[in-house]
Amino acid sequence: MRIVSLLPSATEIICALGAHQGSGSQLVGISHSCDFPPEICHLDVLTSTRVPVEESQLAIDQFVRQELAAGRGLYALDIELLDELRADVIVTQTLCDVCAVSSGDVYQAVASLPGDCNLVELAPSNLEDVYEDIIRVGDAVSVGSEARRLVMQLRERAEVVARQDILNGDKVLFLEWLDPPFSGGHWIPDLIDMLGGQSCLVASGQRSGTLSWDEIAACDPDIIVVGCCGYTKTESGQALEILTKDKRWLSLRAVRNNHVIVGDGNAHFSRAGPRLIDGLEMLAESLQGLRRSTG
Repeated sequence: MRIVSLLPSATEIICALGAHQGSGSQLVGISHSCDFPPEICHLDVLTSTRVPVEESQLAIDQFVRQELAAGRGLYALDIELLDELRADVIVTQTLCDVCAVSSGDVYQAVASLPGDCNLVELAPSNLEDVYEDIIRVGDAVSVGSEARRLVMQLRERAEVVARQDILNGDKVLFLEWLDPPFSGGHWIPDLIDMLGGQSCLVASGQRSGTLSWDEIAACDPDIIVVGCCGYTKTESGQALEILTKDKRWLSLRAVRNNHVIVGDGNAHFSRAGPRLIDGLEMLAESLQGLRRSTG
């Protein structure tokens, strides 16, 4: 079985299940954003982006809004290469045109391919959907038993964190973008709930969205977590520097109390795959460190 993954979370799921180099399956193509685990980075890349990822967050946001409003896609799919790879299974997404190649482009490409191809579409809205998608991918690539075992392990790890009730009802604002500020939606409120906290300004299953500084000030969270979409921890920390002199930011209780945690959005929060639970455990450890430092 030859597999193509057109989004990073699917690639991580496939690899966590051992299907990327299994006895009956092989991952043969990936997206330009797929970078984990490292051993897949040599594979053929089927997508490219027009997003100016090296620019400031404000410039990126303005570009994305402008292109989407004009009906122009942000990503390109190499249809000739896709044809050459002769995939039996293609995993894609219908969740967000900002995050990966659009489902419409993939539909069109698959329709032009010879032979049969199983198109698996992922669109998780919350953590439970992520678990279900792991099983769907596992079934599609003939490792359903491994997928169910992995989901059971992930649930057990999450439950260990949930039993600690670390936050005891504290309000948490998760920012997945800073200029302008965006809430972390979808599965992020589920992670906050497992930590014993209350998600500010967005509920489980709701899409991420732009926040006003008035909304943030009214919420005045106890804890702020910064995990910028597609950014490493270092990159998120660098992006946060734009707010170090912003009075709106400095007025927030969490900032005054030094209750701001910077995480790796790219690895632990943006991608709807197994490493979300790594992110949950990282947050638990960081929050416990805050508790110890404040007595």
